[in-house]
Amino acid sequence: MASFSHIFAVLAWFAFLHGSEVAASNSSLVPFRIMPLGASVTFGVGSTTGDSYRKDLEDLLLANGNTVTYVGTNKNGNFTDNAVEAVSGFVISQISALANTAVPQLKPNLVLLDAGTNNCNQGGTVPDAGANVTSLINNIFQQSPGATVILTTILVNPAAAQDACRVTVNEQYTALANKIQSIGAKLILVDMRSLAGPLVTDLADGRHSNDAGYVKMANVWFSGIQEVISKGMIVKPSTNATAVVGSTGNVAKSSTTSARASQTSSTLVTTPSPVKGSGTRAVGTGGREAGLRVGMGFMVAAAGI
Repeated sequence: MASFSHIFAVLAWFAFLHGSEVAASNSSLVPFRIMPLGASVTFGVGSTTGDSYRKDLEDLLLANGNTVTYVGTNKNGNFTDNAVEAVSGFVISQISALANTAVPQLKPNLVLLDAGTNNCNQGGTVPDAGANVTSLINNIFQQSPGATVILTTILVNPAAAQDACRVTVNEQYTALANKIQSIGAKLILVDMRSLAGPLVTDLADGRHSNDAGYVKMANVWFSGIQEVISKGMIVKPSTNATAVVGSTGNVAKSSTTSARASQTSSTLVTTPSPVKGSGTRAVGTGGREAGLRVGMGFMVAAAGI
């Protein structure tokens, strides 16, 4: 693992060479190609429709004026745009293997990552969760240049030993998010264990959200997406992706938000306060910072965080 002094040296070189050449797009106008990446919660276990949080989140985004396409090699849920990259029971290493195949093909510009629950379900502790998820995130940055990752903490569990493991994993995720964000990479952490997230009473079986819990998850994800939009992190999806599996996408519309979902939620975000304004940065004024953001995925991986 490279030292942080080496990381910052590499990034300084990159900023000098490329920083003034690339300006951030107005990400509030950029269409979303979203990959929901994870295991059974992302797939929709516990949901009466199989929608997970994905349908409610899409409704929130469409009502917000965004254009949305979900991408993934699987389908689940009682709605049209139901592509997902998730398999029930998968641990972090298996989710990484999924991503290594799907991300280079589908090239999402936003990945919603929920991983680690099944590692805890195996019992004991998971001391390498943070390191393994960091590697997964690095691969996403390499395989879909310009992509933003929103990582979530994992859900509460009613069993004390299981929940203790989840707390430890979430502490690792907070630490890794701080490290990755410290070099300007396009990642934020949202907190599903906040008051806005599912409570134990919102679980269908002790592990998976019920319908009410998935509505809460959608709200937390939506708040995180609003943050990355405000920071100008979302760039236009690649034109080099293969045909989208399971989705045709949905264009922003003026319909009201889903009656089951509200747009008020809170997130655990360890980045600075959102940048005010449209998110557009002109070359020569804010272009150096924007260029650093756009190419940061490659540099995170090259630096070996």
